[in-house]
Amino acid sequence: MKKYGTIIALALAVIFGVIAVVLVNKWLSSKASQTSVGPSTSMSMTEIVVAATNINIGTRLDKTQLALAQWPKANAPKGAFEDIEQVVGRVSVSKMSAGTPILAAELAAPNSGAGLVALIKPGMRAMAIRVDEVVGVGGFILPNTFVDVISIDEKAKRTKIAETFLRKVEVLAIAQETFIEEGKPKVVRTVTMELTPEDAELLAEKTHEGPIRLVLRNPLDEKETPPPVQKVVQRAPVRRVKPRVYTPPAPSFEVEVIRGEKPAENYQFKAK
Repeated sequence: MKKYGTIIALALAVIFGVIAVVLVNKWLSSKASQTSVGPSTSMSMTEIVVAATNINIGTRLDKTQLALAQWPKANAPKGAFEDIEQVVGRVSVSKMSAGTPILAAELAAPNSGAGLVALIKPGMRAMAIRVDEVVGVGGFILPNTFVDVISIDEKAKRTKIAETFLRKVEVLAIAQETFIEEGKPKVVRTVTMELTPEDAELLAEKTHEGPIRLVLRNPLDEKETPPPVQKVVQRAPVRRVKPRVYTPPAPSFEVEVIRGEKPAENYQFKAK
């Protein structure tokens, strides 16, 4: 009996071992299938319009510059397009790199024109002023930078007055270019800025009063300096002297009186 007991125990061990191997194999197979199939079936994809090439500012987009790319639907950028026809003919207002999604915020309004016209925001105006190397800060004033505008009043008789009358004005273009590689200065003769109609009139008026200076500022500098207090130069009071009128002395005359044999006597009289 002991002889058969050993054989039975060994057989049961083998049977239970085979069953354990089969169960573990099934469990691993189900895990592997869930890992390989799960993400592709659970993640919903969509197609959005992306830039097929690098696109500069002010470019009118066509089909050769656009492409469709697969994108996770849950992570699709706000303002993205799903149809290339919605983008064809629109003008870019910012630089785009190849492979980046085309967003509505980076395009000008439909039928707004190409080039500089498309960069002007609604209600704003573009105005150019003449500059030189000094006024243009050595050529470092480039498109998409911000400047303060200073006027120098040369009409004052005793002193010149400098006043910052425009602050944080965006530069749209230099000369005829709306995009320049960052960091590379370029000396030009004109700078075009984006202004409100009222500021444009003020700038035109200040250019006739005296020289204009542009001050380059950091676009991250949001601190607004208080408006300058104009100092009133008090001139010394003028001493007024009353005019002196020359009055000649009154004429006088002499009378000689003779009384008999007495010596003559002279009398002086003044005319009244």
